[in-house]
Amino acid sequence: MAESEEISASDLTDSQRYWIQYSRQQCLNLPSGSVTGFEWKDYCPKVFRLIQELENISNEYYMMLICSDETLRKVSSSVRAGNMFLLSKDNRFVIRTLRKSEVRVLLEMLPDYYNHLRKFRNTVLNKLYGAHVVKPVGGAKVYFVVVANIFKSDLLMHRCYDLKGSLQGRKVEKMRFREKILHKESDLDFLFYLEPLVRHRLLKQIKYDCAFLEAAGVMDYSLMLGLHVKGSPQGLLDAGRSRSAGSQGSVDSSSSTDSRRMSCDLLSRSELYSHRSSASSFRDSIDMGSELSFGDQWLPNSSNNSSFGEEMSARGVHVPKNGTANISSEESPKSRECYDVLLYFGIVDFFQNYSVIKRIEHAYKSLQFDRKMIAAVNPKAYSSRFQEFISDIFKADDTPSLPTELTNGCR
Repeated sequence: MAESEEISASDLTDSQRYWIQYSRQQCLNLPSGSVTGFEWKDYCPKVFRLIQELENISNEYYMMLICSDETLRKVSSSVRAGNMFLLSKDNRFVIRTLRKSEVRVLLEMLPDYYNHLRKFRNTVLNKLYGAHVVKPVGGAKVYFVVVANIFKSDLLMHRCYDLKGSLQGRKVEKMRFREKILHKESDLDFLFYLEPLVRHRLLKQIKYDCAFLEAAGVMDYSLMLGLHVKGSPQGLLDAGRSRSAGSQGSVDSSSSTDSRRMSCDLLSRSELYSHRSSASSFRDSIDMGSELSFGDQWLPNSSNNSSFGEEMSARGVHVPKNGTANISSEESPKSRECYDVLLYFGIVDFFQNYSVIKRIEHAYKSLQFDRKMIAAVNPKAYSSRFQEFISDIFKADDTPSLPTELTNGCR
């Protein structure tokens, strides 16, 4: 069993090199002027194979996808590290280019990361399946990592976010992934209500994950979050969050709006009773010394293979911003809109240590912003702030079961 196999010091320094040369027949199908020869290197192949086995991934299947013609061409033509996201043909993997320094951080934490995955099978950390470098003939080396696709679903992602828990001193330009804009904290106008036990164990798992990243000296990671609104038209949550009653794709039925507001009113009132005995008994019954998991009855649409961040049911409550890039909690509950949503999320981009460059960035931006709220802070402060932010957007749903006429309106 892969789960019982240990890794040695030599496994962490091992690498495999290949020379990839297109055949004459393959060259006939390539655009004119295409590079036909590549030098390929795998870092720590045994360790990554063990991680793949934990996720029931065949290494042969993995290599067949990653070494495809399309991957080689697009990766080798990448201009700037960290600026390319490429999906595998089966939609299971994401290929992302990295800087050499980021690959070094990844490899240094790899043994502890592997042990963390074995201990916490429901970790929220993005799964890493391989680290490689490819060099086309006459070209420069391009480093890249292969990770799990957090948004692996046939469902439409109505909104996608890349959240660090801080907006001050952070660039506001938006990136794109799968033709979707990755919004940031300034655009986040939702709170997500989860079953109390699920939320408690989710936050506890994130605490373990952040403790691992803190011990590894890593910061600047983020929560990639996608949401799908159940039973909604594609235009329901457009990029501009248009609130006008006549907007195309919006839900303008008065009865539907009223029922959504009534259900969210119940949500708001239930927060006053967050310490009720039943919720307390749930929390008291958790053995925090054991691996975090939860029974199927706490996971709507779950299977035995479900884990945190994979199609997790929640109630998404739209809460307008208060003008300071923070979600306003003062908004009247009757003016809120509520949706039944499926959440897809994971902690990504944990390849940056608190380097000299980041320390200089911290010192410079501290002159302009609150030094505790800027993105570039030490790993301990980053971990603490990140967990607090996650706790603020994932709320406990203590609402009793709603009548059918209300749940029909909570879209």
